[in-house]
Amino acid sequence: MTTNRRRIAWLALLVLPAAVAVADDETDAALARCDRDTGDRLRFLESHLDGSSSYAEGWWLGWTAVYSAGIAVEGARAGRDDDRGARAEAVVSAVKAGVGLADNFLRPPPAKEGARELRAIPTSEPDGCARRLARAEAILRANAADSRHRRFSWKAHAGNLAINLAGALVVAKGFDESSGWASGALGLAVGEGRIWSYPWQAPGALAEYERRFPASGLPPAPKTSWRLEPWGDGARLVVQY
Repeated sequence: MTTNRRRIAWLALLVLPAAVAVADDETDAALARCDRDTGDRLRFLESHLDGSSSYAEGWWLGWTAVYSAGIAVEGARAGRDDDRGARAEAVVSAVKAGVGLADNFLRPPPAKEGARELRAIPTSEPDGCARRLARAEAILRANAADSRHRRFSWKAHAGNLAINLAGALVVAKGFDESSGWASGALGLAVGEGRIWSYPWQAPGALAEYERRFPASGLPPAPKTSWRLEPWGDGARLVVQY
């Protein structure tokens, strides 16, 4: 059995690089049918989209594992803990992990798809190169907008605060368990870590693409600006993007 496993492992090491090389050759052959400018644009776009997909896929898998483990661990705690307050804390923590897991499945980062959709657009058709380029630019723009929204939207941060504050209040006030506040603070920190670690390669790739190909058909990228303005008796920082 051990020998067979070793043979399979060595076979995988030989086959996988060959499969990747074949896929790259097929992409190069497809883009060779396009004119030089379109081909250069597509090589840049598809390379960056595929490069971003690795982190996005890892982010999605990592947080799926974190939340799945949270449900399992906290669910087990709730089932075996005799203390009413501690059991309530475990149940609330399991519910919060379930919400995070559901969000992961309902709203996976679109960047994890890479350039998969583009390879289904044949460049052998008369307008294939133009359609593939238009779709590639649209995907890059959409991924950049998604990254900005998922990191900087006030709703994401307010929602994270709301669910953890509600859970802390239920445990601390409803079950007289003071550790509910610590659990809420930990949940808030974990949620913020998830938000701020969200895939962010697309905006940088979009800016680089627009610098390298200034005649792109993409609409102008939204400009990000920061300013400090008076607010009540103090001041506030306003971000526009």
